[in-house]
Amino acid sequence: MAKLVETSRTGDAVHEALEMSASSGFRCVARGWYNQTQPLGDGIDQLTNDARKREDILCPMKHMGLGLDSAGEYVLEYVDGREFKPTEHAFKQLATWCYVPHTFLNYYTRNVTKQNGETLFTRDSQDKETLIRVFQNGKRRVEPDKNFRFRTYTDGTLRAVLSERYATINNIWYLETLAELFKSIGGDEPRISHWRGNADTIYGNILIPDTCREENDSDYGGMISVSNCEIGIRRLSQFPSIFRAICMNGCIWDQNSGEKIDKVHRGDIDLNDLRERIAKNIHDQIPLLAKGVDKFLALRSYEVEKNVKLSNIFAMVAMENGFSLGQNGQLAKIVTKFQDHESNNRNLFGIVNSITRTGQEYDNAEWVRFDMVAGQLTNYTEQQWKALQSRANVMEEKAFNKAYGIAV
Repeated sequence: MAKLVETSRTGDAVHEALEMSASSGFRCVARGWYNQTQPLGDGIDQLTNDARKREDILCPMKHMGLGLDSAGEYVLEYVDGREFKPTEHAFKQLATWCYVPHTFLNYYTRNVTKQNGETLFTRDSQDKETLIRVFQNGKRRVEPDKNFRFRTYTDGTLRAVLSERYATINNIWYLETLAELFKSIGGDEPRISHWRGNADTIYGNILIPDTCREENDSDYGGMISVSNCEIGIRRLSQFPSIFRAICMNGCIWDQNSGEKIDKVHRGDIDLNDLRERIAKNIHDQIPLLAKGVDKFLALRSYEVEKNVKLSNIFAMVAMENGFSLGQNGQLAKIVTKFQDHESNNRNLFGIVNSITRTGQEYDNAEWVRFDMVAGQLTNYTEQQWKALQSRANVMEEKAFNKAYGIAV
């Protein structure tokens, strides 16, 4: 594996102001951040323990009946009498198999509100019985002998309804593969950071130890952003990222996406081939991290022109990337992060940092999406940056007011 080579000394003051973790093999990680991470092996053990609490039931759809429990909550009852409450994800998968539109499912499982947000009426038992009958109608279209994989847990939840042929990439196997790969190059054990997820779905970053790096004078470190899901939420994906030790708790990190390894859970999976692809991906992508440092620092030269309002740029970025608007929306939070932490960086560097900071406050899927948007902005050319400013500069007042929830 090629080692991470870095040359930038930008941010040396950070090392002077913070206690770093050089003695533990991670000199670019503040001690406060390091204490919130865990060895990769501990993460594997945690997933192993969580996996002991689940059971995949293989059976035809007719062996799982949808109904209500004694508390009036939706449950799937197995033929042996056990009941399982479906998660929102599992409920939607069940709806797909039973030919129930998700829009209908969403409508009948949520209270009806007025335009001002006030509740018009709450869903009652009659609404629930209506939805159950719709599911029963759809179930009669399902092949009677077709087996499904119902992922259940000892806490009484149903987390997935999958085809028997759904190709699972085991999360424990994936992390063990990464552990073996780093061990093979003689490096220290990587650590897990920003870890979110459970035995079914994992999101997080694998911090690359100093023993896999050539230089020792940079404020920037490298990590591999990883995710995988065994129940159909997302694909296996890994791509290289850079981070900077700019705060004690390590919740801020700046990401540069290289070529991803992406694997869908469909058909037969050759694990030996996948293992080789994972290894090759890391070999190919780690050298890009040093380039990512230079590219990220170059964003400081992408300054906001004096005749362009920064608030317009934030609004344009939000609207073009699907961030929620209004006084309580994601756009407002991004602007607040900029004002609190990046006001001295009136440039694309500050904008990207504000986005990655904000993304940490949301759930897994949104967190990844925010970082992806930040990565796209990091790769902007000078021409793209000028074009973004031009679009922001001609934004109509009506669009601006809508973005920020300003009443007129």
